[in-house]
Amino acid sequence: MSELKKTLMADMKTAMKEKDTVKKGVINLLRAGIQNQELDLKRELTEEEELKVVQRELKQTKQSLEEGQKANREDIVAAEAEKITIVEHYLPKQLSVDEVKELIAKLGISKESSMGPVVGQIMKETAGSAEGKVVSQAVKEYLNS
Repeated sequence: MSELKKTLMADMKTAMKEKDTVKKGVINLLRAGIQNQELDLKRELTEEEELKVVQRELKQTKQSLEEGQKANREDIVAAEAEKITIVEHYLPKQLSVDEVKELIAKLGISKESSMGPVVGQIMKETAGSAEGKVVSQAVKEYLNS
């Protein structure tokens, strides 16, 4: 059993003891996502694949938050914000736009490069520690500066 799965199980037990239904629900959602992916692939997931499942759940939750904000539904916004906090706990520290720009500079990427290949290279380098949106924004700013 992977470290993430062990952590999720331990946190699930804690959430049940504390009767924290939101945390329990989010952990169930993450565990189900990982389990469904394993069933689809008919094998255990690698740590990188597990992180991708958690990132996908985070992205969906953020989209729900944005929809709630557009609809002026404060109840949904508050619930989704709490879920985001819980999901982010299971991801490595996310890089900021400035940190991604520093990484681009360290890799020695020229400012004449086209955006697509650079984004792909940076996504491989960051492997779960930066969202695609952040990487895209950082690359765009770096190439246009």
